[in-house]
Amino acid sequence: QAEIAVVTRPNAVMADGPYPHFDTDGIWRFLKSGLAALHADHGIDGISITTHGACAALLAADGSLAAPVLDYEHGGPDTSRAGYEAIRPPFAETGSAALPMGLNLGAQLYWQLAHDPTLRDRIDRIVTWPQYWGFLLTGNTACDLCSLGCHTDLWNPWTGAFSSLVDRLGLRAVLAPARRPGEILGGLTAAVAAETGIPAGTPVSVG
Repeated sequence: QAEIAVVTRPNAVMADGPYPHFDTDGIWRFLKSGLAALHADHGIDGISITTHGACAALLAADGSLAAPVLDYEHGGPDTSRAGYEAIRPPFAETGSAALPMGLNLGAQLYWQLAHDPTLRDRIDRIVTWPQYWGFLLTGNTACDLCSLGCHTDLWNPWTGAFSSLVDRLGLRAVLAPARRPGEILGGLTAAVAAETGIPAGTPVSVG
C-alpha cells in the first residue's frame, strides 16, 4: 500500500471540433505506455482506474466516440441552463448540488443533445469517464456508482437507481449498467496485452 511510481502528462484541452474536448487519443497512448512501463518494472496483476472529471463518453455502435468528450469546464451548458433546470431533479432526490458549466453531467448531456440534434441517433452506449478507459481495456461497458453519485444529477442514492432525469433525457436505454467499483469489469483484451506486455485476461475492476 505504497505509491511506487508516478507518470504524468499535460492535460491539454483540444480546441478543434464542435466544442472544447479532451484529447482521448493522446490519453489512451499515454495510458498504454505507462502500463507497459509499470509492468516491465514491477509486474501488473490487476488494474483499477480512477479519474477526476465530471464527464462521460458517448459511444457509437462500433465502440468509437459518437462525439468528443466535452471539457466539463466549458461554459456551453450554462447557455441552456434555464431549460435544464426545468427538468433537473431536486436536491432531495439526488443529493446533487446545482453547479456551473458542465460540472453536473446531466447538464452536459442536455446541452450536447440540444447542440447536435443528430447526436442522439449515434449514441449506442454512455459510460462514465473512468469506465471509458475500462471499456478500452476490456471491451465491456459499465457506469460506476461512485462516478454517478458525484453531482451528476443522474443518480438517486436513496433508491440505489438512476434518477428521474435519466428518463426525462430519454437515455435509460443507452446508459451502461451501474455497478460497484470493486466488481470486475472484465479481462484485458488480447490487443492491449500485445501492446503492453500485460497478460491477456488480467482483471480490470469497474472503478
